Amino acid sequence: MSIGFYKCNECHIEYASPRLSETDMLNLYQGDAWRDAKDYEKWTYQNWLEKKDKTFYLVNENLNLVSRFLPQGSSLLDVGSDVGLTVRHLNENNFLAEGVEVSEVASTIANTFTKAPTTNSNLKQFKNNKMYDGLLLRAVLEHLYDPIDVLKDCANVIRKDGLIFIDVPHYKGLSTRYKKFLHRLRVKKNYKHFGFPAHLYAFDKRSLSCMLNKAGFEVVHFESWPKALTTGKVNSLSAWWVGYQKKNCLTDYINVVARKR
Repeated sequence: MSIGFYKCNECHIEYASPRLSETDMLNLYQGDAWRDAKDYEKWTYQNWLEKKDKTFYLVNENLNLVSRFLPQGSSLLDVGSDVGLTVRHLNENNFLAEGVEVSEVASTIANTFTKAPTTNSNLKQFKNNKMYDGLLLRAVLEHLYDPIDVLKDCANVIRKDGLIFIDVPHYKGLSTRYKKFLHRLRVKKNYKHFGFPAHLYAFDKRSLSCMLNKAGFEVVHFESWPKALTTGKVNSLSAWWVGYQKKNCLTDYINVVARKR
């Protein structure tokens, strides 16, 4: 099957076509193929801190970003919280966090093993009559059929002047541009490294600003995280280049912080 990647001339969002149906997309995140409870039966927070596995550094960057914009004690909802590692880490660092996760397997792991309070639901059906100081939408928006509708749902559960923390694929990242160039030359023909078929969209600063504005938010900050940062491989030689990429949003994922108007 031939896959095309297209960009809206108005908002600059990039999207893949053709793609799976919404039902088939949701089925990707169910079952042991996505997460296996056996991998977490002996999981403890203390061991996770000490061993610093492949999940630790990314989760810790989530904490660092939230801590720069919200004081301890702030309430947070992690939408698409997976097995709850970020929720648990935030709670252990004096935030009041909980998760909402569409995968029954992942939410069960979160509640049973990770000890991260998580509701098995999508955001539109999630009802608890709370308003949060902040909301995390990390590696989620690219999987959804209607990103603006979801952002509006997010705004409905955030307090006035509350913050949303988003992480999405960035099609202007240096590596992504290089991969696309190779595809145009027909050197590469596999779209797996773009996240397809799970990723429906990719974004840049303009598309994120446009969508957030339509959903009632105002962008306050952009940055991106090089792989060396999220894998704990920053050293004295690479620190300057890592910092430069982070500040200038040069990597394949981009972070945006926006305030509810």
